[in-house]
Amino acid sequence: MKPASRTNAEQSSELPKGSPNDQELRADPEAGLTPKQLRTLYDMLRAEERRLSEDVKRRIQEAVTDTERHADEGDQASQNADQAYLLRYADKQNKLLQQVRRALQKIQSGEYGICEGSGEPIGVSRLMLRPWTRYSVEYKEQIDRERRRR
Repeated sequence: MKPASRTNAEQSSELPKGSPNDQELRADPEAGLTPKQLRTLYDMLRAEERRLSEDVKRRIQEAVTDTERHADEGDQASQNADQAYLLRYADKQNKLLQQVRRALQKIQSGEYGICEGSGEPIGVSRLMLRPWTRYSVEYKEQIDRERRRR
């Protein structure tokens, strides 16, 4: 299997490279984030973006590098299972990478820190734990309750 010329993980995010100054970082005013908090969250997101991008590339490379055909069916099945696992893992990490990049875009556009479901501010403590989150704790709990009912 030949990899595509560029995966989503290899494509850089739309944010300019380099370290923007604090005036270029914007959260929604309703989010109540201080410039220092926003800088910390931005730096956390950029670090996570780099880590995930490297991890996705490495996992895909591992999966497509060992394409040797094995005479033993057991060995071949094991190799196929390993490759499938690596690709599933890379896909999961790539989805997380896209969420991180979405959060970086929201910082650029000034929409960061607001729940996409309720329109209410996302708590600073939640953002510090998971800076790419799209929902407040309350809204996420509501989604989970509705999912369990189905």
